[in-house]
Amino acid sequence: MQKITDSQKNLLFLLLTDSRTSISSLGKKMEKKKGRNWVSRTIKKLVKWGIIRSYLAILNPAYVYAERSSLLLLKTNPREIDISKALIAMPDLEWLDGLTGDHSLIGLFRFRDAHAFEKFLDVVDTVTAKSLSQTYNIVQVLATYKTHGLIVPPIKVGTPIISQNDWDLLNTLRRTAPTPERPYPPTQQEIGESLSVPLSQPAISKGMKRLERQKCIIGYSIDIDFSYVDLPIKFFLRIRPRPGKVSQVAQQIVSLDEVWDLHRVGEEFSLFATVRVSSVREYNEFIRSVYGNQDILDTQSQISLEEWYIPAPRL
Repeated sequence: MQKITDSQKNLLFLLLTDSRTSISSLGKKMEKKKGRNWVSRTIKKLVKWGIIRSYLAILNPAYVYAERSSLLLLKTNPREIDISKALIAMPDLEWLDGLTGDHSLIGLFRFRDAHAFEKFLDVVDTVTAKSLSQTYNIVQVLATYKTHGLIVPPIKVGTPIISQNDWDLLNTLRRTAPTPERPYPPTQQEIGESLSVPLSQPAISKGMKRLERQKCIIGYSIDIDFSYVDLPIKFFLRIRPRPGKVSQVAQQIVSLDEVWDLHRVGEEFSLFATVRVSSVREYNEFIRSVYGNQDILDTQSQISLEEWYIPAPRL
């Protein structure tokens, strides 16, 4: 594993919160202020070392996917690598982890329409048939409160209509891979040229600002191995709130820094969170603090054994 300095870790945290911040702004936000040249050189190094793996646009699931999301839990074994490869190849996949417990893989999938979901089911059936256990479970996501460390704003009256051109833009921004030759987030001109129907830079700028204003895009981030920012441990936390208190509990949990994702799901343990910490001891302290909320009746925890890298296209 490549060793990095505290300043480089600081820059990674800044990029996690907003990867489209200008180079000069990043330098000013550093704990120890840095110049443009240092920031530029460091980003190039982080890309060259494979630490910055992708640039991400964090999309609002309620508006972009109409909350058509599902968690897939699948039983497999380490020898059945074709199964994980088949899941990673699916365009609807957001993330995929290996875990302990009754199921050995868990992934989050988001769908633009019913047809995409039906195609997902067909692929899952095919993949599962190749597994020795042939066991899987699909859990419906009813709402998302937080995703990739960013809080999802409340749904407002008048849901934005996502056109095909909007979706092409969002799908392009969603995940792009840097290269040593192009280590920075794609420019608006590069984005416009890569679309199925190319658009000019002013048109891309206008479209991105509108989608940001409508909260279809809630932020920009990066895909990294979180060990580089001293958060190597990831847990999946299921929470069973007191009846009638799900929303109140969610609002309290969503504000916690350790929580990177929070969903409401269609199960008795109706809140599902991903939690990132520096150690198991820190997670134990986190759980103790969570139980300070009297509306939380029970929790279940599973540790992530492996986070799979989701390949990103290059513009």
